[in-house]
Amino acid sequence: MLNGLKPLAATALCLLGMSVFAETATAAQWVSSGRTAYFKQSPFYSAREHTCTSGSAPTEGFPGSCPNDAFSGWTANYNAADLLASTQFSACYFDSQKLGSACYGLAYAINGYASAGGLPATCTVGTRAVVVSTRIETIEIQNHELDVDNDMSGNEYICQ
Repeated sequence: MLNGLKPLAATALCLLGMSVFAETATAAQWVSSGRTAYFKQSPFYSAREHTCTSGSAPTEGFPGSCPNDAFSGWTANYNAADLLASTQFSACYFDSQKLGSACYGLAYAINGYASAGGLPATCTVGTRAVVVSTRIETIEIQNHELDVDNDMSGNEYICQ
């Protein structure tokens, strides 16, 4: 009788161990690394600003001089996500003379490979990703004049 319980106990212990692992794997989530890049432009008034932050003071340039630790892949991920978000953005019809006309793009990249949309719900601990969103919109400024507001932002996330 005891010999029959040993395999059953071993199986139960194995399943318990697998359930703990599965719980840990599903508990992983995307957390901001603090590394961001932001660009805003208004062509009619040449209002431009950009920052690139790695959790400390902003650095010069956009986005290439953002610190690119060998392990982070910031530049490859940013460039891949930016290209796909810009492609989505460019495929949209935008009318700079029509108030409220707007186009958007959203993409993320992991290991230099981009996908459309926001970050996936599941991730592997330690993975880094960059999400880039773009927006252009015709807005009214003053005296019923129209202007074009253009924003692009990149945010890096780490799966923890």
